[in-house]
Amino acid sequence: MSKYCLQCEWHVSDAMDYTEAEASREAIEHFVETGHSIDSLRLPPPVVSRN
Repeated sequence: MSKYCLQCEWHVSDAMDYTEAEASREAIEHFVETGHSIDSLRLPPPVVSRN
């Protein structure tokens, strides 16, 4: 999961140790502070290969 701003370099993702709820809260705060549009990208879970 990744959320990013369409007008600037702001972004947050689960790779940054945010839960989905925390990332959403951060995205809302960014929107309220800047008025910038936020989009999100949900990546599929990683594929685990077993030998």
